[in-house]
Amino acid sequence: MEKIWVIEDPDENVHPQRTQCMTTEVPAPPQKNPALAYSLSLFFWGGGQIYNNQRKKGWTFLVLMLVFYTGTVLSLVFGKDILLFFSDHHISHDGVFIISELMIFCGLLFWQYNAGDAYHTAVKARREPFPGIQSRVYPFLCSLVMPGWGQFLNGQPIKGSVFSGFSLIGFFSLISASGIIVAWPALEESDTRSLIEGIFTLTVLFAPLIPFFWILSSFDALRVSIDDLKKEPLLDRIKYANNRRRTQGLIRGVFPHIKSTILLLLVLLFVVTITLYYYFPVHYYREQLTSLQAWLQKRGMTMVPELIGRLRTLLAFTPRFTL
Repeated sequence: MEKIWVIEDPDENVHPQRTQCMTTEVPAPPQKNPALAYSLSLFFWGGGQIYNNQRKKGWTFLVLMLVFYTGTVLSLVFGKDILLFFSDHHISHDGVFIISELMIFCGLLFWQYNAGDAYHTAVKARREPFPGIQSRVYPFLCSLVMPGWGQFLNGQPIKGSVFSGFSLIGFFSLISASGIIVAWPALEESDTRSLIEGIFTLTVLFAPLIPFFWILSSFDALRVSIDDLKKEPLLDRIKYANNRRRTQGLIRGVFPHIKSTILLLLVLLFVVTITLYYYFPVHYYREQLTSLQAWLQKRGMTMVPELIGRLRTLLAFTPRFTL
């Protein structure tokens, strides 16, 4: 009987087994949140940079923050010893105070810079534009704490930088004015002392504007967070406003879009005017201004007492405010 060999798959022994390459898509890493990066760097210098995976830069900023605050605390605790040390090296108290003012201003400036740097780094790392956070409350509350913070949360870095600049000047004015009042008796008569008095005068003039910037920043953050269309870049909004002005005119094309801000300013002006007119405590402020003017004159100040004298002269023309 003849044997017959049957090969079901003749190519099975000739060609090696074919393997299929399975390709799997690696999910893209989550996009960074610029608002979170900015907020982290506000609380801890370099916190946003660490969040953005810039660890060396972040830890460097964090060390700078520790050095800055440690130096501030030590200067307050050992202030007399530090002044004696500088006196031995022929550096006057006025020079030490100017150096302190410069360091404080640089510290505040770097604080703002490190937060803005964290925000822009996170924006560049994104695949999509940052539309701002979805919360309607956080931008308003954050701008109450510091002007400009809410604008960054809304995805408006240019407007946020403008308000942050005003907040920086506001913080510096409050710190500087308090420091000058405390340190003034120890300062010596010199040109540097006149410079310090000039700084004090500027801070006094800027101080009344601080509440207005706080209120305006908070209102703007709330208004933009409610309407997502207002989260467009500031330059684009200015360009669109200019196009509307050219095509529709100033009243029809521009005013309806800024009427809420103008209305807020008018309401604030009205409230302040009515409050000063009907509830201005004449006798109290007369005594306070007179005593403040005398106190500053005794300590050798001339600029601010002169401003107070002009203010008293100006108010004297109004019968209700006669001093």
